[in-house]
Amino acid sequence: MEGSLNAHEVRPGRGLERLRVMQLAAPGSRGGIATMITGLCSELQSLGNEVLLVTNCGEVDTLRQRGVECVVTSLQPDAAAVVRSTLAVRGALRRFRPHVVHVHGRSAALCCYLAGRAPDWFTLHNTHLTHQVSAIDFGPFRRLLSPFGRRFFVLDELARTYLEDELGIAKSRIRVVRNGVDCAHFREPSPEERRAARAELGVGEGETLVLFVGRLHPSKQPGAIVAAAKALRERGRASVRFAIVGDGELRGEVQAAIDAAGVASTCTMYGWRDPLRAYFAADLLAMPSLYEGFALVGPEAMATGCPVLRTRTGGSEATIREGVTGFLASMDEKEFVDTLCRVVEQPAQLARMRPQVRAWAETRLDARGQVEEIVRLYRSELRGGA
Repeated sequence: MEGSLNAHEVRPGRGLERLRVMQLAAPGSRGGIATMITGLCSELQSLGNEVLLVTNCGEVDTLRQRGVECVVTSLQPDAAAVVRSTLAVRGALRRFRPHVVHVHGRSAALCCYLAGRAPDWFTLHNTHLTHQVSAIDFGPFRRLLSPFGRRFFVLDELARTYLEDELGIAKSRIRVVRNGVDCAHFREPSPEERRAARAELGVGEGETLVLFVGRLHPSKQPGAIVAAAKALRERGRASVRFAIVGDGELRGEVQAAIDAAGVASTCTMYGWRDPLRAYFAADLLAMPSLYEGFALVGPEAMATGCPVLRTRTGGSEATIREGVTGFLASMDEKEFVDTLCRVVEQPAQLARMRPQVRAWAETRLDARGQVEEIVRLYRSELRGGA
């Protein structure tokens, strides 16, 4: 293995101050996982480490401007892509000679193994494995097709339990480290910025804006947003508007539902865009997901002062204090819609919550603390364990 041939390079002593950290990730170009990995690389670099990112995402200009070296390759599970990616990873390993290799996803881990280096850390970004890498990827074969790494980061206890019970991974190899957000970038808007952002989305004086940000995928249950718009229209609440920011396989279906429900005047799809100004404009972020790892859109919105209504899925216990930072709801669509309707009946409460939501995010959800904990664990394992 590449690591064992160069043990003095990959197992430095206690005095090493500057780590060389190689991240391998195949998150696609958009979404919470891509945002998390970008932020991790940036923070690692800002803390004085050298960082190399090998990724399938071509949108790496910002990281390169910050001094992060990036190699773009496919990192996909089909045979031809695996060969190309393995060669790219092997070249990066030999040139960069990392102290730590941290992978995100099974295809990235597989390429790393085939390139001759067992990953030091594997992050599971959800509460379970969500994709199959082949037709036989189930049951006992799932373990054989899951090379993973020496140690694991998970986002909550549910994911830890899954790795232990379903995949037989020892508890001692798993560390829980929740995602964080850049609270300097995701900040409170000035009154002028908030007014301008609301005007961009057509939100009038005295209106309440409910925002959905995310992939238009069945797991995110975006149809619940349309159902809520319809329910409020039927209740005569024309002062509540909905903005859907995102893209994905359900885009056509969601637009058709908006048209069929007759709510196009109050519920608008905006496609994918940087969500910051949408957060500035929103009074409430709605997250009707069926499952999550530790979704970043909630903490991002909270860092701007926007309360969050979300289902009791991954990360909810770390972000929601009922009536203080947001609200919890059932994953059942009808019950979620009923909760949303009750929450927006109290716009003054949402406005009062904004300062405390921002304060909570600054103290509990800032990315710098998350990355410092990851670096501590990197170093602890390099020295032989916590």
